[in-house]
Amino acid sequence: MDKEKTGQLITTLRKEKGLTQKQLAEALNVTDKAVSKWERGLSFPDISMLEPISELLGISIMELLAGEIREGDDPMPREEAQELINDSVGLGDEQLRHRKEISRLIIIILVVITLLLISITLNIISLLN
Repeated sequence: MDKEKTGQLITTLRKEKGLTQKQLAEALNVTDKAVSKWERGLSFPDISMLEPISELLGISIMELLAGEIREGDDPMPREEAQELINDSVGLGDEQLRHRKEISRLIIIILVVITLLLISITLNIISLLN
């Protein structure tokens, strides 16, 4: 699965439907920044968004995951479909791990700032006494 390929497909189909990023975002209840990140291949839509995106763009979820529209009526081979699904779940896990890492860093920074403020406050109090 290729985030850039999927992003290009979303861009192409959105434009074919005459939608702006903002309009697509509003229809999906996400930000236009999220749509922009998908289209540039910087992130992949959350797994819960795959069905609404595919319905709005008029493609199957498998085509969305593959980043290309399948020609003809031939169904996607089971192995290929399973690989796409596993890849999308893996991307979701990767994004979740990234968010957790950022949250941890923010918490550490806030704790350090709090300790510094307490230290400064105690020093000021001791100087005033």
